[in-house]
Amino acid sequence: MKKFMKLMLCMLVITTSMTACGKNNSTSKSADEKKSIKIGMRADSLDYGNEAAKVLKQKGYDVKVVTFNDSIGPDTALGEGSIDANIYQHEPYLQNYNKSNKTNFVMVKPKLWAPVFGMYSSKYKDYKELPDGATIGLCNDATNQSRGLNLLNEVGLIKLPADKKSPSIYDVKDNAAVNPKKFKFIEADMQTLPQSLKDVDCILLAATHMVNAGLDASKYIASPKDNETYAVGVVVKNGDENKKWVKDLNEAYRTEGIKELLKKKAKGTLIPLF
Repeated sequence: MKKFMKLMLCMLVITTSMTACGKNNSTSKSADEKKSIKIGMRADSLDYGNEAAKVLKQKGYDVKVVTFNDSIGPDTALGEGSIDANIYQHEPYLQNYNKSNKTNFVMVKPKLWAPVFGMYSSKYKDYKELPDGATIGLCNDATNQSRGLNLLNEVGLIKLPADKKSPSIYDVKDNAAVNPKKFKFIEADMQTLPQSLKDVDCILLAATHMVNAGLDASKYIASPKDNETYAVGVVVKNGDENKKWVKDLNEAYRTEGIKELLKKKAKGTLIPLF
């Protein structure tokens, strides 16, 4: 009788373990086969999001596109879990956000497109014409501000130390050795910076924001050679990057439909990498 009871107890433990294991496998499989997706982006990218959503819906996904009016909201929402992925930022921006906010978001490979960056002026046709004491508008986020200052350094308007790869305004404005022309600097959100064009001597930003402001993005007076370093891609939480729904989302952004939209709407300021 005792042997029989022990045998029954062992069978119960094994059955319970197998059931629990089965539930875990089912949960893992369910997460990988996710069919309801919320994707976030800035409002200026809505057309690209809607085009990708059409492709995903044809594959059986239920897709909700969520837009934001700033460059912080999409990452905040991803961290809070109110969206599953976002598409709006380049990798240096993402790395800086991760470092500042102790997050571990991941950019999916391959990346999607490279934003052209430029120096623009309504007063001068050549950056060499900028006078001493000129006022220069820069983006107020760390990575795009750094990119603008690196462009000023590249064309010889400021003189950054060789080891200063990520400069800020504070490294430049009151440093006579770095800023011999005594340039003055203002900061603004990259989406509103084009509004300052007539009030300053030049601005430096991603060219697509000139298009969004109804301005001619092709008339930059200087542009760097590092556009692909700042390529934009799908961003998800660490651990999601290899899931099927993420791969399908990334592929939905790498279509001829998206390429045509980039050509039509971005007008050469977003270079497709597919």
